[in-house]
Amino acid sequence: MSDGLSIGLSQALARRRRVTYQRVLGFNMFLHLVVGLICMFMPQLVARTLDLPPAVPHGWINGWGATLILVTALYIPGQRDPVRQRYPNFCGIVGRLWMATVWFVVGGRFFWMGVFDLSFAIILFLLYIRMIKAELQTRP
Repeated sequence: MSDGLSIGLSQALARRRRVTYQRVLGFNMFLHLVVGLICMFMPQLVARTLDLPPAVPHGWINGWGATLILVTALYIPGQRDPVRQRYPNFCGIVGRLWMATVWFVVGGRFFWMGVFDLSFAIILFLLYIRMIKAELQTRP
């Protein structure tokens, strides 16, 4: 096989893996946006679903939702160009692991939020590593 053909195949593989990573991260970001909006505009639903006591101070669930949307927006550069914008992706994966740990420690119905964050941390980590390895194979 010629070098040109080999590099062409490697570039196609790297492109597919980058698109897969971008789509999975985009889906996770979309879910975060939906949860954030629900927290902001339907905090009673969130409180009932998570079996939370009455919110004191009032509005903390709304603030949590707004913060989730803000943090999700910080992932945009890493989602758009995951090869060159590695820092948002690294922080996002580590941040998901951290939040999973927090949710597991808090316990109760927050356990399922921990499962959600841990699952996406693992999936995104594995996809990101595969994408970076494929990208490195495109370099002569």
